[in-house]
Amino acid sequence: MNDLIVGIDLGTTNSEIAINQDGQVNVLPIHGNPIMPSCVGLDPAGKLIVGQAARNQLVASPDNTVLSIKRKMGEEIRVRLGEKEYSPEEISSFILRELKQEAERQLLQPIRKAVITVPAFFNERQRKATQAAGELAGLEVVRIINEPTAAALAYGAGAKEGETMLVYDLGGGTFDVSVVVVEQGVVEVKASHGDTHLGGDDFDQLLVDHAVLQFKRLHNVDLVQDLRALRRLKVVLERAKRTLSDEPYAAVREEYIDGQHHLELELERHDYEQMILPLLERTLTCLHQSLTDAHLSPKDVQKVMLVGGATRTPLVQGLLQERLQLDPRFEINPDLIVAMGAGMQGSVIAGQSRHSILVDITPHTYSTTAISFRHGEGDLYCVPIIHRNTPLPASKSEVVYTMYDDQPAAKVEVYQGEDELPQSNTPIGDFLVEGLSKAPEGNPIVVHFDLDLNGILKVTATEKVTGLAKSVTLDTKGQHHLNLEEARRNISSLVGETQPTAPGQAAAETAATPALAGADELLNTAKDLRKRGEALLEKNISPEDADEIRQLIHQSAAAISENNWTVLNERNETLSDLLFYLED
Repeated sequence: MNDLIVGIDLGTTNSEIAINQDGQVNVLPIHGNPIMPSCVGLDPAGKLIVGQAARNQLVASPDNTVLSIKRKMGEEIRVRLGEKEYSPEEISSFILRELKQEAERQLLQPIRKAVITVPAFFNERQRKATQAAGELAGLEVVRIINEPTAAALAYGAGAKEGETMLVYDLGGGTFDVSVVVVEQGVVEVKASHGDTHLGGDDFDQLLVDHAVLQFKRLHNVDLVQDLRALRRLKVVLERAKRTLSDEPYAAVREEYIDGQHHLELELERHDYEQMILPLLERTLTCLHQSLTDAHLSPKDVQKVMLVGGATRTPLVQGLLQERLQLDPRFEINPDLIVAMGAGMQGSVIAGQSRHSILVDITPHTYSTTAISFRHGEGDLYCVPIIHRNTPLPASKSEVVYTMYDDQPAAKVEVYQGEDELPQSNTPIGDFLVEGLSKAPEGNPIVVHFDLDLNGILKVTATEKVTGLAKSVTLDTKGQHHLNLEEARRNISSLVGETQPTAPGQAAAETAATPALAGADELLNTAKDLRKRGEALLEKNISPEDADEIRQLIHQSAAAISENNWTVLNERNETLSDLLFYLED
């Protein structure tokens, strides 16, 4: 049995999981809804809860609830949840694990591999953090794909030859825009731009700030230090924001917001649009930059595709129509389209047929450093090796030189960003090439960058004269891989003592674990029994028998999720006997 490769949209506000079944991409419902809030919490008993259950306690238990963790991915910070602190990767792994386990229960099939989407403008640290979160959740992340690219796939990019499309992706916490061109069956992302700290969360915050100011003017009470009141405001004002997408006014009333006074407020769509207009202008600046990078003008665009829940704001659609003279399209649910595209890419990697070739790009420039004497003094500056908007995978080299005679070593520093000055860019990592030959100054060192489809960078530095070389695959300051085992121990109390096997690491099989062929047979039997059981549930059988069937199906799904083939075999036998009796 081939491994199923799912597609996951790990979003700031919501997350989804999709699979390609029988040529049709489906977003799987999680807890009864295709959209699962990217919210993590602890219930009163200290048990981990994820999704809507965690979001439901956002106001009542703000100290035990975490949301919008995606905005902190790649940062070296800790987030408190209950009595412990966790990294953004660990919190994100809880979200991914919930998606994985719920999908396994529905499919009666273990899920080991995934394509996970990230904002196109995510940097190296943020991409590595996303991979680490996937590993902590027990997933092999076979591909990191940019969100606008995934959306373009789901919209059917490649179906129409010679088409230029613009993907405008405004989500809860991030913004991306990509220019996609279709030529001779190749779907190529020509340019991307964006802002990883701009989205619907910022719209919410403007409304919260407005409400806090109005409340202080009326009651002389400052709510800024009241975390519970701020969480209540966020919930009610987010609801009002959605109302303003369809109505010109939204009434807000929260009783005893500070324990003494009610909050009563009427929001007008026009006023709200004036609040968010500066933020939307920033998105349009990114849009025009991406067109410039692609050497295109607005009139060259044939289709504008909307992605992300924040694009439901009427002002967004109006501004795009005004600037591009095109009606934006959102016939596919903007909340689901990224997951659908990731599911499509997962099926392609798994070997299913595809109608076009996808060429993605890097949204950032990758550089090494060198000393320049252009202004009389030696200043460190960045030497670009892979320029932004270069198609992936990319492989390029540049040469740098030693500074003095018999220099024994050379330090290779790598940065991500567009500025000439290193301090204005994002440091990716550095390493030392030692043992250089005794040579006069100007000894050439060839620095070679390999950037793969996931945006992960391998750097090789070679002394040209001798061939002495050193290669390093750069991660986020070397932190994620070194701390994975420590992270597993840190989260074990919440997700169970038995941790998932890291991708590429052989799992120790117990004597009770059958060979893979035996597992396939058990899984196929479980699927057949589930279909027979569900068919009986639609017939007139006793409530006791129906409850037993449901319980056995649920137990089988749990055994599959845990790779417990012994228990699955027992549940198959019990369910088979029951069905045989009832079908007779």
